Amino acid sequence: MKKLFKSSLLLSACCLALLSCNKTRFYTNRLDGEDWSATELSVDGVSQSELPFWKLSECNPYKELCSGDWSNHHGGKSIFFWQLRESAKKFEISNQSSTTGNHDTDEAVMQCQFFSGIYDVVKRDKNEMEFTSTNTVGYPGKKVVLKLARGAHDHTH
Repeated sequence: MKKLFKSSLLLSACCLALLSCNKTRFYTNRLDGEDWSATELSVDGVSQSELPFWKLSECNPYKELCSGDWSNHHGGKSIFFWQLRESAKKFEISNQSSTTGNHDTDEAVMQCQFFSGIYDVVKRDKNEMEFTSTNTVGYPGKKVVLKLARGAHDHTH
């Protein structure tokens, strides 16, 4: 009986680990290879005037780093790595670009840098994602809200 209980416990742990990996992979697949537009980017309730848009490359989170372009409406772009983890309950952004002296690019790089950090996943629907954090590079201890909608951005802003 004791051996059966241990075997059952081990099998349950393996299934839970497999489901956790599958959930992370499932939600990564929802994000990667897509265009996403920020519908909200705020710090302690104050909205940012420049909302970024993302182009995320396709990736296998277990074999490579997932990357994306953080762009603004002026043509500026920053490269960042991103990752879903802890059964897709956490989302991490890490800026990978440096300033260049080009105003538009530097604006995108600095925004990406300030909003790099670890976020809690609040919503993860097929066409909308929402993340919150108090642990970003530029705003430690302040509540950051990032909401994204699937689809191409509007160049008219």
